[in-house]
Amino acid sequence: MELDDIRQCIANPDKMIAARFPIFREVTRLANRENTSAIARDLVIRLLPHKALLTDGYDDLLDALVREVGLYPYADQARNAGIEEQMLFEAHRVQGVGQERFFHSLQLAVFQEIVNGRNVVLSAPTSVGKSLVIDAVLATRQHKKAVIIVPTIALIDETRRRITATLGSTHDIITHPSQVRLGDGRPTVYILTQERALGRNDLEDADFFVIDEFYKLDLRDGNDERAIDLNICFHRLAQNGAQFYLIGPNIASVNGLASSYKHVFMPSDFSTVALDIEYFNLKQRGEERNEKLIQLCGSLKSPTLVYCQSPRSARDAARTIYEASKLPVTDATKSAVDWLEQYFPSEWEVIQALKHGIGIHHGNVPRAIQQYMVRAFEEGRVKILVCTSTIIEGVNTVAENVIIFDRRTNTSTIDDFTFRNIAGRAGRMNRYFIGKVFVLEEAVAEGDHVVDLPVGQQDETTPMSLILDLPTGSLSPLSQERIKAAFEESKLSEATIRQNRYVPIEDQNALFEAVSLLYDTNPGHLQWKGVPKSAQLLAACNLIYEHLDHGESLRRHKIFAGDQLQAVLTSLMSADDFKDFIARRVAERWKDDTISDAVEQALSFLRNYVGYKFGRQLMALSRIQADVLSRYKKAAPGDYSMFAAQADSLFMPAGLFALDEYGVPSEIARKIMIDSGAIENVDQGLRILAGIDLGHVQLQPFEREILESVQQSLPLRAFARPEDEKN
Repeated sequence: MELDDIRQCIANPDKMIAARFPIFREVTRLANRENTSAIARDLVIRLLPHKALLTDGYDDLLDALVREVGLYPYADQARNAGIEEQMLFEAHRVQGVGQERFFHSLQLAVFQEIVNGRNVVLSAPTSVGKSLVIDAVLATRQHKKAVIIVPTIALIDETRRRITATLGSTHDIITHPSQVRLGDGRPTVYILTQERALGRNDLEDADFFVIDEFYKLDLRDGNDERAIDLNICFHRLAQNGAQFYLIGPNIASVNGLASSYKHVFMPSDFSTVALDIEYFNLKQRGEERNEKLIQLCGSLKSPTLVYCQSPRSARDAARTIYEASKLPVTDATKSAVDWLEQYFPSEWEVIQALKHGIGIHHGNVPRAIQQYMVRAFEEGRVKILVCTSTIIEGVNTVAENVIIFDRRTNTSTIDDFTFRNIAGRAGRMNRYFIGKVFVLEEAVAEGDHVVDLPVGQQDETTPMSLILDLPTGSLSPLSQERIKAAFEESKLSEATIRQNRYVPIEDQNALFEAVSLLYDTNPGHLQWKGVPKSAQLLAACNLIYEHLDHGESLRRHKIFAGDQLQAVLTSLMSADDFKDFIARRVAERWKDDTISDAVEQALSFLRNYVGYKFGRQLMALSRIQADVLSRYKKAAPGDYSMFAAQADSLFMPAGLFALDEYGVPSEIARKIMIDSGAIENVDQGLRILAGIDLGHVQLQPFEREILESVQQSLPLRAFARPEDEKN
């Protein structure tokens, strides 16, 4: 039988039963050949949903084929009474992770390489179960200090929850900059973004580290600060001798690594689910895509992800689905909708879609609400989850179907690598054996994805912000000359230039001159500490806008001058809460903006600018003014660090704000902590949270649900005493 005929027969139970002999004969033949084992594995996975229909020994034959193609998690241990079969099962058993788990053959091979001390770079499909290997390696307790680098704070929380469930009693888990090790002798696992890892000074003796989504080391854009930070983070940890495990999907090769670090590169197409992909070749413009989207969402009964290119596209797609399908208001999400309407305008499309049982998940949705959306999707309260690229960076869900509505990310057409990452979200081990992918537009061009590490391939295009943070021994002669020339041409100290490495040196030099001029006319505008006065904040905002931001990021938030930035920051600081701030932004929105536009612009400004970018820009300014005033003006400099730290926490108490990362919305955190006094750090907030008896607190149903979920996943340090901490 031809492969297409076999797949068609397997898809139809009656045809499969009628043709089972030739089907199993061909699958067995394919499984016994190394070069066709992947095809056999795909067919075995497609047969598994029909296992209950197989009799007359075919069920035993299917189980034997499951083992032959390495899918031990799918095998029935009770069917294998022979000593050889039992020994194979024991070899694949995962030790120390709580519930009974078994490796498949690729996981076992990777695990063995790591426990034998080798560095591993694994490229495998999304569904392969790369995280189980991490948990199993940590469970061996071979490593006293492990670091897991993930691309987003959402993934920090997801990884923390997983490791807390499996290893929470045996390992100390650190995720936040304010947390320090507990002095209880347990191995420590740090789960951090690259920025947080670079901000710590206690990782020099890390002995094992993981980089999830390591393809982000590839520096396609020389201005990509996060990619540069990830490269520095990798090099810093690896150079100190830590063993590494790099994981990511669909990578053909890695350049720039072999010259510096011995490693085993393990590219694999091993998968635990099969994929059916259907293309509709519809035009980007016109109503055809919307009509097909409505048709698919109406016919698909199992959990479905819808990929869209941007938050606005996601809102439009969600509205199209519930309006055209006339979806009724559902009780399943009523408590969440009622709560959200207290803190956000009810017209916000995220609320309207949720009202009809559709979740929306993108970067502008508050983190804790994102977590609720995923949980509601996992539990079946939401059947359709409309996502942007967050589907690639942290939405690990149980979905049978993926609809690729747009074949773009923002305005750029996705490549084959991104397409496969999105498509790989369809199907789930032991739940949906066959993932279904529906592509509304035409297929993207096929191609291999190669990761180039810039540290190992330095030339004149290597960003200065990268080489400024590398030790001299890791610099090429050309890089050393570039750094020497930059220092000679600048009036700033080497220390200032290095600390501000993410600011182009020409911008640092221009800011030096602007600060010098401002000091000569209004020194008080620079010499401030703590919280600035209005004129001081205006001066800082003008300098940031003109010399550091150039409007590049601020224009996206509809801020076109320093005084506008000062006005919005002042509005945020004076607001009673985020609800008040968002309401003001909605009231002041541009004429052509919808309420949903204004809400998400406000949320994006809070998260992406104030909570991330502004503090970095302000500290760059602080270092340069300190350099100018102390070295050239012989005057007492200002110190903007406290205000920058307050901005990082959106001007909330830092410990209270950090609870958002654990799934507690800031609105709920303020409510339950109102009588707790000052919360200095996240661990103090966690201890208070762990000690709250929810039965004696007046809460809305949604608030109770959120807090119960958070309490169930709290790490052991939430129950530790403050004196147990050590640096």
